[in-house]
Amino acid sequence: MRHGSVKPGTPLSDQTKGARIVSKANALHAVYYSVRDQKRSIEFYRGLLDVAETSWENEHGAEFILKDGTAFGVGKYSEKEWVPSGCVMFGVEDIEKAAPLVPKLGGKLEGEIRTFPKCRAVWCEDPDGNSFVLHQYTA
Repeated sequence: MRHGSVKPGTPLSDQTKGARIVSKANALHAVYYSVRDQKRSIEFYRGLLDVAETSWENEHGAEFILKDGTAFGVGKYSEKEWVPSGCVMFGVEDIEKAAPLVPKLGGKLEGEIRTFPKCRAVWCEDPDGNSFVLHQYTA
């Protein structure tokens, strides 16, 4: 088995039998791209999207707040060799309840739940290795 205790091909209904799913995603909080040059990317997307408001901006990147209230971010997330990538941030009501479901359903947690000034988040992979983030606003 790859990352969890679920055998490949096991229907979701069998994987969660008897369990009450308590961590439904309630929103799409943001989409992020991994970038090589944060400053260049911030300038590019600020000009392209004609958006000035950010929820945060620093040497690691920025998160732009779009007119409909959704967010789009760019950032450098690792010192490893850069490859083009991105991920979606699923908004959940209770990250402590949502995170344990990832390995239970065959995915992988990439570290612990992290706390930031306005949110908590944990980076994850689905069973096929696609990246996503479980995200909970705290402020």
